[in-house]
Amino acid sequence: MRIAVASSSDDMHTGRVTRLGTCSQLLLVDPATMAYEAIPVSTAEQGRGAGIRMVTLAAGHGAEAIMTSYVPPRMEAALQGSGIDLVTGVEGTVREAIEEYAGQSRQRAPEEAASLTRALRQSFRQFGRMLPVLLGVMLLAGLLKAFISRGALTSVFSGHPVTDTLWGAVSGSIFGGNAVNSYVIGGALHDAGVSLFAVTALIVTWVTVGLIQLPAEAAALGPRFAILRNALSFIVSLGVAMLTVLVAGWLS
Repeated sequence: MRIAVASSSDDMHTGRVTRLGTCSQLLLVDPATMAYEAIPVSTAEQGRGAGIRMVTLAAGHGAEAIMTSYVPPRMEAALQGSGIDLVTGVEGTVREAIEEYAGQSRQRAPEEAASLTRALRQSFRQFGRMLPVLLGVMLLAGLLKAFISRGALTSVFSGHPVTDTLWGAVSGSIFGGNAVNSYVIGGALHDAGVSLFAVTALIVTWVTVGLIQLPAEAAALGPRFAILRNALSFIVSLGVAMLTVLVAGWLS
């Protein structure tokens, strides 16, 4: 790793960190060995646009970080997506700045490892909470195939777009719950010959209309709001389901 430092001289022990646009030297330092290379900056390269030229120069020499006392906010924003770590507000000699940067990097390593460990633990806990739901979905799909015959389904879902959409919406409104369950039930119904109109309406109302949760919703938000929201959601779901299937068929 190499760090580019805007310096007032070619000696990292005495040179002080300066602005990119006014530095007389650009020091490329290896923080592991403290070996460095000084690149002189002529007065012709200073002034307007010098900061961008210094960044280009540092990147061309393989620098992964740039240290300077100050850069304009516009330039700092432009560098955020460059992949180069920009460290501003640095004071003191170049060596002091490098040593401080290296110390902070060593300190961040265990913190990042701890953050990764916490993220993994949280992921496992979330998976553990989802496992009963996934097992319930598998059981539900098996029961649906075992106890509901194709003839019983076709007697309700005749294949007509309007009636199938209506019955699918009614079923989803009654049996609402976890959204994952609706996908499994919808897939099982479609495999059994139920039209996409009914399946789509069931999925839409499953997550938007909840007759089982209606008493709790009414207690929390008021009966008038709960009834109106569920009624409007039911009506809108009919149009959404039919439009979705028609558009999908047209696109295919």
